[in-house]
Amino acid sequence: MLEIGSTFREARIRRGVELAEVEAETHIRTRYLEALENDRFEVVPGEAYVRGFLRTYADYLGLEADLFVDEYNARFAPPKEPLPELTRGRIEPRRLPTRGTVGALLAVGVVVVLAWRFGAGDEPTLPQPSGEPGARKPPATPARSPVRPRRNAGPATLVLAAARGPCWLSVHVGSRTGRRLHEGLLEDGGSLRFAGTRLWIRLGAPRNLQASVNGKRVRLPDDTANVVVTRDGMRSVEVG
Repeated sequence: MLEIGSTFREARIRRGVELAEVEAETHIRTRYLEALENDRFEVVPGEAYVRGFLRTYADYLGLEADLFVDEYNARFAPPKEPLPELTRGRIEPRRLPTRGTVGALLAVGVVVVLAWRFGAGDEPTLPQPSGEPGARKPPATPARSPVRPRRNAGPATLVLAAARGPCWLSVHVGSRTGRRLHEGLLEDGGSLRFAGTRLWIRLGAPRNLQASVNGKRVRLPDDTANVVVTRDGMRSVEVG
């Protein structure tokens, strides 16, 4: 069984580096490095961050990153909730009208037509000219409110560029539980492009990035954060 924390700590000591030096190279905060070396993964904000930090720290120490991620998934990651079972409802067949019902409806229709044709007066009443007293005015047509065209909520095009150093990020469609588009470390000098009506993004070191939405520069948070990107721009959401 692979001991994640002690293996990291022993490898770092063999290299003769302090946690502050590791933080400067990997951009992972010292408190999170200490948490990894002591198997205190609950300190790291979220499972996606744990996996990203494990890979980054293992690569820095020259270790096989997949082994540590697999060990974390097997021993420490919380179990996924099962999907709710769908119950199939019974669809009742639509009943068609019987011959008797159709005949009754036709009879009622005939009676209504005859009553309208023969029950009306012999001479129709004509409207009086509008200038004469007692003339009936035609009903006023209600004014219609102007119809406002619906705003076209097109997709947002997001471009992220690592201009000042690497940054770990996780990009999902819609929300944190939506379809994952990307997860991993964006190396210094690299860039990524995403498009969608709503994007949920977890950023590890946003201070190292430059971002634009539909060609317009947007301001990123200074520290670890979650953001939502739409056509209107970018906004921060609660970290969790």
